[in-house]
Amino acid sequence: MRRTFSDHWYRIANLRLALRPGLSIRLHHYRGEPWYVLRERLHNGLFRVNPATYRFLSRLHVGATLDEVWRASVNDSPEDTPGQDEVFELVTGLYRANLVQVDGSVDEVRLIERAEARHRKPLAARLSELLFLRIPLCDPDPWLNRVRPLIDRVLSGPVLALLLGLVLWAGIELALAGPRAWDQAEHLLQSDNLLLLYAATLLTHLLHELAHAAASKRFGADVRTMGVMLLMLAPMPYVDLSSSWALRDRWQRVVIGGAGMLADLVTGAVATIVWAWTPPGLVNELAYNLMFTTVVYTVVFNINPLMRFDGYYMLSDAIGIPNLHQQAQKQFARWWRRTVLRETGPDDAPASARRRAFLGLFFLVSNVYRLSVMVGIVLFVADQYLGVGLVVAAAMVVTNFIAPLQKWLHTLRQPLFRFQQQRLLRRSAAVLGVVLAGLVLVPVPDSQVLDGVVEAQQHSRLHTDRGGVVERVAVQPGQRVKAGDLLVTLRNPELDSELLDVRAQRLQADAQALRSVNEGGADLDPIRERLRTLATLEAELLRQRAALVVRAPHDGLWVGPEIAFRVAGWVGRGAELGAVVDDRRQVFLGVLKQESSLALSIASSAQPAHVQVRIEGERAAVHGVTQVVLVPHSQSALPSAALSPLAGGAVPVLRNAESESHAVQAAEAFFLLRADLVAEPGRQDGDPLRHGRTSWLRIELPAKPLLQQAWTWASQYLQRRYQV
Repeated sequence: MRRTFSDHWYRIANLRLALRPGLSIRLHHYRGEPWYVLRERLHNGLFRVNPATYRFLSRLHVGATLDEVWRASVNDSPEDTPGQDEVFELVTGLYRANLVQVDGSVDEVRLIERAEARHRKPLAARLSELLFLRIPLCDPDPWLNRVRPLIDRVLSGPVLALLLGLVLWAGIELALAGPRAWDQAEHLLQSDNLLLLYAATLLTHLLHELAHAAASKRFGADVRTMGVMLLMLAPMPYVDLSSSWALRDRWQRVVIGGAGMLADLVTGAVATIVWAWTPPGLVNELAYNLMFTTVVYTVVFNINPLMRFDGYYMLSDAIGIPNLHQQAQKQFARWWRRTVLRETGPDDAPASARRRAFLGLFFLVSNVYRLSVMVGIVLFVADQYLGVGLVVAAAMVVTNFIAPLQKWLHTLRQPLFRFQQQRLLRRSAAVLGVVLAGLVLVPVPDSQVLDGVVEAQQHSRLHTDRGGVVERVAVQPGQRVKAGDLLVTLRNPELDSELLDVRAQRLQADAQALRSVNEGGADLDPIRERLRTLATLEAELLRQRAALVVRAPHDGLWVGPEIAFRVAGWVGRGAELGAVVDDRRQVFLGVLKQESSLALSIASSAQPAHVQVRIEGERAAVHGVTQVVLVPHSQSALPSAALSPLAGGAVPVLRNAESESHAVQAAEAFFLLRADLVAEPGRQDGDPLRHGRTSWLRIELPAKPLLQQAWTWASQYLQRRYQV
């Protein structure tokens, strides 16, 4: 229990107040515990108190001061009477909810002046409230009363079964057209689609809120306020459902919470069916936006109990723990006070070990999930519009970090807290100083990992010089060969015919030359020129015929898996037959952006002893290097297609842009990092080929403090993801 006496009791001790007449008071049970819910219908003020607090409130009357009532309650039941601090917060809460009347002879400013001072919000909190501002506009209750018969028919068993069938149909359509849906999602945040996306979001939120209001009216709860909420400065409709909290049946409250999600599912189902059965156009795009907003909003946010949306309130009602998030925060605060601050005394809210464990786990998991979702939202928006993403990130930092930090700092500024926790504050300051000094001053080992590809230092791709029929494959793929070994034999009858024709023309030209000499040689020069041309052509044809016999240009492993299946088949000119790869000596090739700070670090500290390479398929093995070279001039042709996104790499490439050597072209110029791996002369025929595999190079950089490393990582991340 809290302290019995308060230093500020004198501010409210002489107040004369009582509960307002005409209040609705209902007895609820939460997890078997009785609670009283006080409600003032005109302004929809609600407040929940336990039986002991309600007995104290029942004593209040304008004929006695608050101090007199409190002291009389202490004399009668000292164990159940709340402390003076608790009474102060109780009275101010009731006053704000318009549940108490105060004698007019007393200045009511005394009642709230301390509360306003204690709850005066810092600038960061006020700025964050502007991002979630609510503006009430109308009272929907009369309209809901008029359509009450229609609500009763819609929220009936047969209609709900029909709607669930519609949702099932839409799920089948979405499963069948899943790839098309993902492809279309890439254009969701483009400028020409933003208006449709906002219109779809506005429509789904309106239907969502109306479904909540209809379910509330179905179970007899009034809905008196409907308006516009500025959600991150974007206008969205909202409905005040606080009157449903007064319903005794918790399952009715669960149904009210789930009504909005049911509306989302039905809207998404109709939109999915329309999208699946309509051709490209405005209707199809609007249907897709409706489908996307309802599915994402329902699955990621609304149904998830870890965030304070419908799923959270449904879980809170189902398990009988009202204000679950606040209860979890209080449980964490109690743990902090008792474990860290070493406070003693009775617990102000005793609970079972099971409940404490559940609340602590919920507090941890919900906060981690909420931050993960927020980071995902920021990255998703920033990928399309970096400036907007930065604004959203700043707003979330203010709401989730700066505002709570200011609240904690307010506690540290209180003299009583500083006096009671002198030893803890000194120890905390010392630990914080040591941690900061370690982050800023103490160098720790640093390293960087670079994606790349491993290639054999000597490898040759063999292509056909002239098309032909594959007549024989002399060596099976995967075997080692020596320089000059026969690999493939091709045959080209057309080439043989051309060669015979050229030789016949040479014989004819020789005869013409001989006759010209006998007749005086008047036209001998043109004939000799023709003979030279025919000789050159014959030599070229002979070279092409010799090239039909493909031999190994050097020692290595013969790699030609496709050519073995093309015997007796035709291969065109320039077709690749295979490659001879000498994988006893290998090299790592990696790509570095020209503006990357890692390039300068590697150039200054690239010692072979500090470099390790791991290869895909045998990551457990670490390979050393003999030398590391950073080629300083700009390049654009990737050394291997394995570095492009087409093969799982991370280097952006240009579409349909290839060099004369058929190399894939990078979107930006880069530096090439080359690291020669330690030779392995003992590799056997059965050893797996490493040529062309994805690999990773880890280089140990000079030791730097953790804070500097974090800054470097953040800079590189922004460079890599947003090119800034």
